[in-house]
Amino acid sequence: MVLAVALGIFASFLWGITNHIDKFMLVDLDKSTNNVNTLLVFSSLIAGLIISPVWLIVSKFSIGISISSLIFVLLAAIIYILATYFYYKALDKNDTSIVVMMFQMIPVFTFFLALFFFDEKLSTSQLIGSLIILLATIFISFDFENKNSKNKWNALMFMLISTLLYAVYFLLFDFAIRNSSYISCAFWYQVGFILIGIILMIKKKVRDSFLQAVKLNGKKYFGLNCINELINLVANLLVNYINLVIPLALANILTGFQGAFAFILGILGIKYLPKYFSENLNKKDIIQKTVCIFASIIGLFIMFV
Repeated sequence: MVLAVALGIFASFLWGITNHIDKFMLVDLDKSTNNVNTLLVFSSLIAGLIISPVWLIVSKFSIGISISSLIFVLLAAIIYILATYFYYKALDKNDTSIVVMMFQMIPVFTFFLALFFFDEKLSTSQLIGSLIILLATIFISFDFENKNSKNKWNALMFMLISTLLYAVYFLLFDFAIRNSSYISCAFWYQVGFILIGIILMIKKKVRDSFLQAVKLNGKKYFGLNCINELINLVANLLVNYINLVIPLALANILTGFQGAFAFILGILGIKYLPKYFSENLNKKDIIQKTVCIFASIIGLFIMFV
């Protein structure tokens, strides 16, 4: 139990690292190309080519899947890439810690999707927790000095769309693994990424942006993306493990510390590696982020306990 809790917190820490790598590749690595398009190709085509062999080996080449599961898996891959696109758009306009905290809206949307599709009833605690998270998400987007208010509100809108799509993705993937094994679904999910990446590359604007980025910083993009995907894979495996060991409610709360870790890593990064980190750290921002991040964690606790 104690080990599972520690692993859950560690998974949140790993995801906090991936968020800052995303931010660096998106904003700081190369300003001469459309990095959203570039990262989207890396998040689909390159990630699929890197990760799919891993699942193929883990499955011992047993990748049989039902037709219904295959359809749900491919739909999940499409929705995930769309969600990632809006996440990148938000990350391009706001601090990493602010954007990551908004991921707490995923369980909120998941509850309401379950209400709509499965006729599940929301308890009072779930409604209160959802309201706290929503208010925290809105409050952290509010700019008291009105200097970057447009960017912050745009980021909020992008993340609301992104988290809704991520919630739909989880729903679709859940449907997929009901009729086929998790590992075979994971393999075909990555194959879906490869297909999406190929489709994205058909568009000239996306292809030119990607090829230009590879020409200028190909080794850095490839290296950072490989590291990012590996870290993300380890975090996902840890969460899959702890979901089997501890109650799902507790697992959801533990992974909710991602925003806090992204904030802490941002503070440390600005202090010791300012070249690679972007985060506003004046006194007002620190107080605002701290209050909202922990309010969202409290909201998760109320929802799931």
